[in-house]
Amino acid sequence: VPVQDVRATLAAVEAGNVAAGFVYKTDAAVSREVKIVYEVPLSEGPKIIYPVAIVRESKRKDAARDFLSYVRSPAAKAVFRQYGFVVLD
Repeated sequence: VPVQDVRATLAAVEAGNVAAGFVYKTDAAVSREVKIVYEVPLSEGPKIIYPVAIVRESKRKDAARDFLSYVRSPAAKAVFRQYGFVVLD
């Protein structure tokens, strides 16, 4: 059943409209309605990177620096890991 995006795929599985669907592990991790039955090995799947940057023209650079600092912190890395992300050290 074609759907628009990964969230729609997850919703279709949760509602029982389809027997299975391919979603990101991080999306499946937030659902209490689905069970992960197969994980594509990291070496076989695409490398997905979420970059973080401070926009040069930002009017709130101090807040952006604070956020960047937090994202790099052990506390934030623990949260990312909890939701299935692999973090860089």
